Amino acid sequence: MIFVKNLASVSDQEWSSTEKYPGVRWKFLIDSDFDGSSGLSLGFAEVAPGGYITLHYHSPAEIYVVTNGTGILNKSGEHEIIKKGDVVYIAGNAGHALKTMEKKL
Repeated sequence: MIFVKNLASVSDQEWSSTEKYPGVRWKFLIDSDFDGSSGLSLGFAEVAPGGYITLHYHSPAEIYVVTNGTGILNKSGEHEIIKKGDVVYIAGNAGHALKTMEKKL
């Protein structure tokens, strides 16, 4: 399976959000619920200043590409600052959380 996705290709997909992750909204670009892929979830997320994603885990691996701002990544209790230009790989079922430090991520 090979396909190309971008924000324009998912323009009809509603932005998702939840009270569990205040100040965060996202769209899936690659996810088994939308395209039959397996083992990886990739989306486009916007994290407002002060927004955060609580510690959680899920079976598909995930990749973060930081396009703006600075945040604190919680890697199952170990904290690391991430910034514009960083790419983060999160293995399936690895606990992770994220909080902005200033601007949108």
